[in-house]
Amino acid sequence: MTGDKGEVDWMHRECARKILARISVPSFSSHCLTVSVMSLFSRRLVALALVLLVVVAGGEARAWGREGHRIVADIAERYLAPETARQVQGLLALENKAGLIDVADWAEEIRRERRETARWHYVNIPIHPPPGTTAGYDAARDCAEGQCLVAATERFIAVLADASAPAPARLEALKFVVHFVGNLHQPLDCADNDDRGGNDVHIYFANQHMTLHGLWDWGLLAPAVNGRERAYADRLAAAIDAKDVPLWQRSAAADWANESFRLARALIYGEMKPEGRTLAIFQGSEYLPVIDAQLEKAGVRLAGVLNRALR
Repeated sequence: MTGDKGEVDWMHRECARKILARISVPSFSSHCLTVSVMSLFSRRLVALALVLLVVVAGGEARAWGREGHRIVADIAERYLAPETARQVQGLLALENKAGLIDVADWAEEIRRERRETARWHYVNIPIHPPPGTTAGYDAARDCAEGQCLVAATERFIAVLADASAPAPARLEALKFVVHFVGNLHQPLDCADNDDRGGNDVHIYFANQHMTLHGLWDWGLLAPAVNGRERAYADRLAAAIDAKDVPLWQRSAAADWANESFRLARALIYGEMKPEGRTLAIFQGSEYLPVIDAQLEKAGVRLAGVLNRALR
């Protein structure tokens, strides 16, 4: 069984690698997804796959869900420099928190009572940009008055890095940064297809009603984690190649938003026929290795942000 599981893990990671390597190509065609679609046809499950329903949604989904944000924080703590870890612990001690995991979802928890923060959780980069505008993050178009995920992340990183700022302000900045770096790696927090980042697309997946956004937030990840966040983080951290760490950490918030946007454009809203996308969504397990790769990058990059801000 161990050998079989190892082979499956390798296949999933290879699938993710191929997908992520091609996200800059607008016209997306992945062998991994094609296999899924063809297998569905071969099992004559088209009728079941066509349960995708497009309707007007009510509320908005939360990025990655609690599990994803805690996994990102767990991975990040493994890459903190000693001095960074010391300063992080000093700030967290102000609220008797033991680690980044304890504050990973704080920004979501206070979102309703602090409504001014709502627009900081996402950036609506249009899948189909207006003629003559950038296919990617454009601050003037996508972040009016600095009210978006990219600008908010940059602002709070600056507060955290300011040693003269009051400790409570730096602690709050830390909590926002931990959460927002995770959000930057959720593709549907960085893209919009005139559907509020997938919140207006309702689907039926794994015997549950959810939105397309929810599928990427928690629909795929929560069952895979199954309440074992630490074990899941251990597995992802063990799979990170040391040579990738400095490469991942070189970039910044706008770069990560563009990376997630390209993923959304190619993989989620790719130029596939509508029924093809429906089948891919139904066979949603193919997306899990991509989600895993995004969580790994988010954890490593969060550590890089904190190491630079608190050096």
